[in-house]
Formats: sequence, structure tokens, C-alpha cells
Amino acid sequence: MTPVDEIKQQVRLCDVAAQYGELRKRGQLQVCRCLCGENSDRNPSFTLYEHGQQGDHFHCFACGRHGSVIDLVMLVEHLDFKAACQLLRDRFMLGHMDTTPRHIATRQVVKPVATELLPEVKRMLEATASHYNMTLKRVPTVLTNLHKRGLHDTTLDRLAVGYADGSLARHLHGQGHSLSLAAQMGLIGARGELMQNRIVFPICNAAGEIAFLIGRATGARQSPKYLGLPDGLVHKLPMCVGRPTLGVIVVEGPFDLAALAQWGVDQHYLIIALLGTAHTRALEIICKLCPERVLLALDQDSAGTRAARELQDVLAASSIPAIRLVWPGAKDCGELMEQGAAGKALFLELLPTLPLPTSVMSAAIPNIDDWLQAAYEDRSGLIE
Repeated sequence: MTPVDEIKQQVRLCDVAAQYGELRKRGQLQVCRCLCGENSDRNPSFTLYEHGQQGDHFHCFACGRHGSVIDLVMLVEHLDFKAACQLLRDRFMLGHMDTTPRHIATRQVVKPVATELLPEVKRMLEATASHYNMTLKRVPTVLTNLHKRGLHDTTLDRLAVGYADGSLARHLHGQGHSLSLAAQMGLIGARGELMQNRIVFPICNAAGEIAFLIGRATGARQSPKYLGLPDGLVHKLPMCVGRPTLGVIVVEGPFDLAALAQWGVDQHYLIIALLGTAHTRALEIICKLCPERVLLALDQDSAGTRAARELQDVLAASSIPAIRLVWPGAKDCGELMEQGAAGKALFLELLPTLPLPTSVMSAAIPNIDDWLQAAYEDRSGLIE
């Protein structure tokens, strides 16, 4: 057994985390607020998994970080791997333990930012999304590739999907928009356009306003695969579409959401695309809705299995059942969409049915907040 293995085996993750934040019990798990020093989440998002199949590990739904007890010390103490191992060895294995709590609150923490966007930022997002959407229609090669993936023009129009060809700065300047503001938002920079050569998906808030943009790579050499606007004047959000009359379906990416929307699944389910960075916000939506069921249609690989298990654990602590959907022959819903009618039929066969309450069947539901009021106003304690 290596020294690193000895540390991971002998040092309890919860003992270490308790030195930096107040732990709370949530079902079979321990949770606390984000410990990265960059977030100040109001709800405990930092989840500790002890004795799991992957060994003791943590995952933070606020900042997206995860890892072992060594990674935890590296994150909180800002140490390299060797120094973190030495600290754990001295403090927790040799008994040289400082019993003074070292709460993350004593360190510099970025205060929560307001989620309401400035009017000029809203206008910039709308102008950018509109330009990208028009650009897509003028680039037949990109449009053809989307058609090959199974996307219909009606779906592309409904989701206002666009393409960044590098002409954004010229367009914004011609329309009288501030390039300085575009630069502050991260849309353009010294190296050119942030989303250049990417498929762009606008993300709307509950009021239906464009609040965020995320771009999907079109080439194998582009990295990362998905690139969103930097946090600051805008804020990361999950992508949502649909009505939660039968429940909620959680997917990973925008192409997965587009597939389900194209199949009409959104007529009875709220579809939430996590987009890799929005676990906490998605969980807030689910917990507010408190749906009859949550279906996890995440990637059919080891990472998707691990993410589904973690989401199931967190939701179970709030007494919300979550079922993972499993299918053969495709990694995700986007790949199922490429299979055409056969992929659609395969996915729809997985969906359970549930009788609709009369009050929900007759309600007009333009957005999540209205649905909450219409369908759940008589459920005490569910709406803050």
C-alpha cells in the first residue's frame, strides 16, 4: 500500500471537512456549504460520500469540484499535492491536529451576486442571440450538419439555435451596441470572438428572457466541448423547457434537451439540461417543484452513472424519487435523435405514465413560476 493509499484509507473525509465548514445531515449523507472560497451558496451544496463505490469522495454542486480527501485539502488550503498529503499525515495520522475549526467563512469569499441582469446586458444578449440565429441560416454547411444529427428546422427556430462565424463585433458596432460592454461580458476579446465556430444555444430564465449563452464545439480540435459566458455580468443557468405535469427529466447537454423537445416530451415533462455547471440551480428548481418523479436521462457511461447516483442521493434526502433511464446503442439522447424514428421510439418506451390532475390539465403554463402558483399553491412549505 502506497503512502497516498494509507492517507485515503485512514483519514475520514468528514473529519477533514468539519475543520472547514459546519456539516449537516441530509439523509445518509453529510453536506455543508461550498468550500472552494469562490462561492457563498445559501444552501449546502458540498456533498460528502463516504464508503461509496468510488471510495470516500466529495462533489460540490455549487462549483462543480470533486475528488478525494487530498483534493479537498488542496482546494481549501491552496496547497499542492505533496503539501496536502503532508498536512493530512501530520494533522490526522500522527496526532498533530489543530482542533481550532478553520471554517471557510474566515477566508475571503465572493459574495452572492444578484441574478437580475442589467437592462443593457439583456439587450446585448438578445442582439447577440438574434445575430447568431440569423448567421446559422446563412451557413449551409453547419445547418446541414445539424440536420444530419436529426434536428429539424422547427426545433432550431423554437430554441433559437445559432452559429458564431466571427462577425459579431462588426454586427454589434453597426447596430450601435457598446463593444466595451460586449468585452466585459466576455463575448469578444483580444483573441476575437469567444464563441467563434461554435453552435450557440441561448438559455432563458423563468420569465422567458435570454440570460446566458453556451457554445458547442463544431471541430474535434476545439476545447472545451462546451463553452459558456464567464460569470460576472451574466450567471450560469441550466437550460429548461417544457411543462412538469408528469414530472421532470434531467439531461446533460443542449442537444439532449433539443431531442426531447423535438419528440414532444416537453408537453408533459419539464426538461432540464445541466450543462455541466448548473447542478445547484437545477436542484433548486426540482426541489421547488417537488414533482411526482424525476427521470435521469444522463449519459450512458461511467461518468453519467456516477452523476446519476449522486443526484439520486441528494434528491432522496429531500424525499424526491429519482429514476435513472437506461437504454442500449447510444450514449445520450442526442445520439438517439441521430437514429431517427427508432431512437425516438426507444426513448418514449422508457417513459412511465401518470394520470394528470384535472387542475393541471386545464392550466395554461407559460413558465415555471406560473406553474408553481397554479398547481402547487395549496402545498404548504414548498414555495419559499
